[in-house]
Amino acid sequence: MKLFVVNKISNNKIYLNILAATRSELANVIGSPWFLLHGQQYHVHEVVAETESNSTAAGAVVGGLIGILGGPIGVLIGGALGGALGNESDKTETNSVLRFNQSRV
Repeated sequence: MKLFVVNKISNNKIYLNILAATRSELANVIGSPWFLLHGQQYHVHEVVAETESNSTAAGAVVGGLIGILGGPIGVLIGGALGGALGNESDKTETNSVLRFNQSRV
């Protein structure tokens, strides 16, 4: 999960190098609900979370590559297992993003 704010001038995303599960936790980590970034003042309610990557596809590819050692059946089984594990990781991250974005200080 990546946290960001939208720059008030350029409307570009500015990613934060901070990990927090909720906005309250974020305020505790930075020491205040208000913070300065690139000369602009932001509130933790302006911070948004987004998913970091798509693990399902990566897991399927890695599983398939490992499965090459087992031949064609190994590729299929490895790809399926890797995809399933990656999918579960994606679901967990999506739930974390929703939890953060719905949280309040």
